[in-house]
Amino acid sequence: MSKKIEKYLYIVSPLLILAGLFNYYITDKFASFSMITIIAGAGIGTIFFVRFFDDVARKITKRKVKAGINSFIITIVVLGLVVILYLVVMNHTKRFDLTMTKRFSLSDQTVKILEKLEGPVKVYAFYSKQQDASGITELFTEYRYHYKDFDFEIIDPDLNPGMVEDMGIEQYGEVVVSYEDRTEDLKSKNEEGLTNALIKLLKIEIKKVYFITGHGEHSIDDYSKDGYDKIRAAIKAENYDIEELLLLREEKVPEDSAVLISAGPKMDYETHELDLVENYLQEGGRVIFLIDPGEKGEQFINIAMFLERYGLVLGNDVIIDQLSRVLSGDFFMPVINSYTYNPITKDFDLATFLRFARSVSTKDTGDTQIFSRIVASTGEASWAEKDLESLFSGEGAQFNEGIDEKGPVGIMAYSRITLGRQPDAGEEVAEETQTEEDGEEKPLEEAFIFVAGDSDFITNAMYQTQGNKDLFLNTVNYMSDRGDLITIRPKQQDSVYLTMTAKQGRIAFFISMIIIPLFVIFAGLYINIQRRVKS
Repeated sequence: MSKKIEKYLYIVSPLLILAGLFNYYITDKFASFSMITIIAGAGIGTIFFVRFFDDVARKITKRKVKAGINSFIITIVVLGLVVILYLVVMNHTKRFDLTMTKRFSLSDQTVKILEKLEGPVKVYAFYSKQQDASGITELFTEYRYHYKDFDFEIIDPDLNPGMVEDMGIEQYGEVVVSYEDRTEDLKSKNEEGLTNALIKLLKIEIKKVYFITGHGEHSIDDYSKDGYDKIRAAIKAENYDIEELLLLREEKVPEDSAVLISAGPKMDYETHELDLVENYLQEGGRVIFLIDPGEKGEQFINIAMFLERYGLVLGNDVIIDQLSRVLSGDFFMPVINSYTYNPITKDFDLATFLRFARSVSTKDTGDTQIFSRIVASTGEASWAEKDLESLFSGEGAQFNEGIDEKGPVGIMAYSRITLGRQPDAGEEVAEETQTEEDGEEKPLEEAFIFVAGDSDFITNAMYQTQGNKDLFLNTVNYMSDRGDLITIRPKQQDSVYLTMTAKQGRIAFFISMIIIPLFVIFAGLYINIQRRVKS
């Protein structure tokens, strides 16, 4: 090889090394091609350095070359620091969601469920090449950001028929979630659907919720705007079984009942029915009453007297809220934005909208075993209208000082009943009733009653309004001893569009397409002219 040709080996050497590294980066495999080119490049570089050592040494001693080498070394050091910083940042990422709808953030409920996981989660999404999988991939990436053992794979069913058969895939777009040797098909391809699948895979105990019927209550099978079909689906998604219960035919509330719900009765309950509820409470039961104002001022005397025994008072009134008119509602749609600090709403900050509601307050029963507390209240612009005769006759509502109750007005409350009797001072109680077999003190059993002055806020027409659904589901979870599931759930993502008038569109076009480019051009010309003048 002639010396003239050998002088150009310094160019061939780095090109071969770069080619080998590029092939490794693209294929993600250290194949033969990468190995051969890198070794060849390193060998050729060594040959060049040995053959032309004297020439290289003479050039390095020149002043300009020394300065160039110093610059090269500084550049390499800076690039090395940048690479190290990049690697550190990539392994310790922090994301900020600046979108108005929090499109790239998971809900509190999802984060809580992910914290419960103790092993790897694998998700298989069967999408063909013709289908757009960008949305589902974006969702899976969010889950992996919060849970490092979350892995997913987009599989083309046409190229993987064996896997399709093994997993029982019947159509394109199916998604299967796998956790601890169990699998669950995704019912809806969004955050709510994926989180519900994880809840089922976590084997959270399925509990039973009963809705009382026979008095004109809202039906869980009713698809109309006043029905409870959608809230039934929401409760079921939290791993509950739901059934209706006709108390008039029963001798007792079923033993598998976790929560008993009375949702908007139109008639008062019979004594027999309330006796069943009483017995259920004495066995540690949990009851939710959603009691609307009577259409003609009916007071539901039996229900009201039953609740008063437990420190909960139903007001014979209708809530009037002037703020709701500002929010495009009418005076009969009170807005709740004030919650007390309690287990149901301690982290809850969403507004709740009710429709045609009555007040709920608490009273001291004198029984130390009963603790009552207001959960939510209306705003200061509201009041509890007591003159129902004038209201229902169409005369309108007007606040009367000394008669009506000025806001804030309580509209939701609960009572906690501690079952069993604490021993009086000096009284001896059998040891087995106070301690477990291992000597630890027994926790006393508790029953709960929750009362809201409205049942319409979770109908099909209203359950998705602001925090309505979340507040009710949090109540159900708390009453059924699932306090760890009290949270704010995923919301359906709405598209956000930028709408401009024709004038605004012309202004935006003029600024972005004319003014900014001209500014850049004139700035460049000015700098160039200044340099020529100085030189």
